[in-house]
Amino acid sequence: MDQNKIDILERALQRQKSARKQAEKILEVKSLELFDASQELNKANKKLKSLLDEKSTQLKGVFENINDAYLVMNIKGKIIKMNDVAIDFFGYDLNNEPVNALNLIFKEDFEYAMKSFYALIKDGQFSNYNARILTKNKEIKWVNINGSIIYDKHNKPVAAQGVVRDITVQREKKLTLDLINNTAKSILGKEDINEIAFEISNSINNYLETSNCIIYLKDNENNKLEKVAGIYFDESTPLENKIVNDVLKTGNYELINNLNNDKRHVQSLKNNQSKITVPIINDGIVIGVIDAEHESKNYFKIEHVDTIKNIANLVALQLKSALNIRERTIAEEQNTVLLKKLERSNEELQEYAHIVSHDLKSPLRSISALTSWIKTDNIDAFDEMSLQNFEAIDLTLETMENLITDVLEYSSLNAVVAEDKEVELDVLIKNLINVLYVPENITINILNKLPIIKGDKTKFQQLFQNLIGNAIKFSNKDKAYINIDVEDKNSFYKFSIQDNGIGIAKKHFESIFKIFQSLTKAKNSSGIGLSIVKKIVDIYKGEIWLESEVDKGTTFYFTVKK
Repeated sequence: MDQNKIDILERALQRQKSARKQAEKILEVKSLELFDASQELNKANKKLKSLLDEKSTQLKGVFENINDAYLVMNIKGKIIKMNDVAIDFFGYDLNNEPVNALNLIFKEDFEYAMKSFYALIKDGQFSNYNARILTKNKEIKWVNINGSIIYDKHNKPVAAQGVVRDITVQREKKLTLDLINNTAKSILGKEDINEIAFEISNSINNYLETSNCIIYLKDNENNKLEKVAGIYFDESTPLENKIVNDVLKTGNYELINNLNNDKRHVQSLKNNQSKITVPIINDGIVIGVIDAEHESKNYFKIEHVDTIKNIANLVALQLKSALNIRERTIAEEQNTVLLKKLERSNEELQEYAHIVSHDLKSPLRSISALTSWIKTDNIDAFDEMSLQNFEAIDLTLETMENLITDVLEYSSLNAVVAEDKEVELDVLIKNLINVLYVPENITINILNKLPIIKGDKTKFQQLFQNLIGNAIKFSNKDKAYINIDVEDKNSFYKFSIQDNGIGIAKKHFESIFKIFQSLTKAKNSSGIGLSIVKKIVDIYKGEIWLESEVDKGTTFYFTVKK
């Protein structure tokens, strides 16, 4: 090989060596850069891992320590994660048993729950969804749920998550408050007992969601219970309902979770299982009972008892008032009927008295005329004893005619008072004294000026005439007196007629006001005068009484409303 070729090869070799050294130098620099980058990447990975661990710990803390129940489920409803609050609330442990959200839905809310779930998938989230759920122990709870959908990287829904808050107590308080307010409003101003009871029954049924609620009230007059309201009335009578009667007698409520186990229960048309019975108490006395039933066992809670007791306390006074109004209305209707009967009887009595008095007086006058003719025609033929007998006949006939007149006068008295006319009693009595026969040994004194009152002049004349006439008739003193007085007692006048005559024994104080009750054998005493006085005082809604001592005198007192 010639020298030129050798030189060319050597130069080529030198260039290769130089290029390799440069490549090695570049590789060394790049390797160093790669090593440094690798170190930086390791540091960044460690920091990122630390951050991820920190965030995971924070999320786990939030998940576990949230006050409300939190759960995650797949699209088919299988629950894949629950926090401790959710485990305690629902009663399920995912480590021991699979749970599907469909099994937690209350059966009556199932359709509503499914519509809401489809809306959640469509919209991606919902808030303030309220519904009922069933726990593992079959407890019914009201919950409020805020939920959202979890998507994969392809924006496809793969799961749902939700925060579940127990609002059972909160909802119960609101329902209780609404029940009390609505019940109070619904019965406000009502007086009809059935209308009030219906509003109470309807409000309680809506609150408890019961199959029936009956309101019983006690009928004291007939000693029984009366059904006054309810959605339907069972076939049993209140007396057969021993549970209701026990509450009525004891005043204590009854809460029964299984009626099949209670021998007191009489089965009705509906096979109800739970019962709550609360007394209605007014002034410490049980006046009625609120009785509610439900078809499910163990339905009622003590909170329901407290609520119904509050309702019973709220309505007790108005129910009692309505009972009184109804009783008064019935009594007024009965009184109206009786008054009409009495009015007819009085009219018939007056008509009868006039007829009888006329029919009786006619033969008496005939007898009087006949005896007078006989005595006149045979005056020389009769001895003194026979003439005395004729006088006795005349006196007897006169007494009989006076008796008939008094009876007619008594029967003619009625309760019609002419209150639109003023009667000057002072003038009336002074005129009366001038008309009456007053013996010289009797002094009549008017101690105070007598008032002007509204009423029937004839009745007051009869009243004072009988009292003053009796005082004159039964006077037995050489110096006798009759004192007439009056006292103003604001709403009524109190009159008195005092004498110092023969007096009246205490045992006769009541009987003397009865018709035909004469205490003497006086020929001119029919025993009707004080009966007339009593009847007139009664017409003016007053009272009459007396004070007396035998042989010392008598004072008659009577009142007349202004």
